[in-house]
Amino acid sequence: MQGDNSAQSSVDEWLLLRVGALPRNSLGWFRCGVGFYNKKEYSRAIECFQKSVEMDPQNYNAFQIMARACIAVNRKDEAIAALKQSVNLDNPSDWQLLVELTAYRD
Repeated sequence: MQGDNSAQSSVDEWLLLRVGALPRNSLGWFRCGVGFYNKKEYSRAIECFQKSVEMDPQNYNAFQIMARACIAVNRKDEAIAALKQSVNLDNPSDWQLLVELTAYRD
């Protein structure tokens, strides 16, 4: 679920331009992702969640919301992959959506 470097740097550039700083830890990237998600800027949210899980691969919350952002931009395969990561980290709340997304796959 890696984005390309230009997409990653666009989030970095946006944050540096608007905020003047970048998050230094997984939680910071997660909270930025939630902010972009709430503003319906799903591609930027996904990039932030990717950075969050790179720093903390156990952060099932980032996988969970990243999946929903992927669904919003029609990136179903990435959504399924994120949900699988979330349930593999023992997050039971994502089983329903995972089943729904995979129910009609070939």
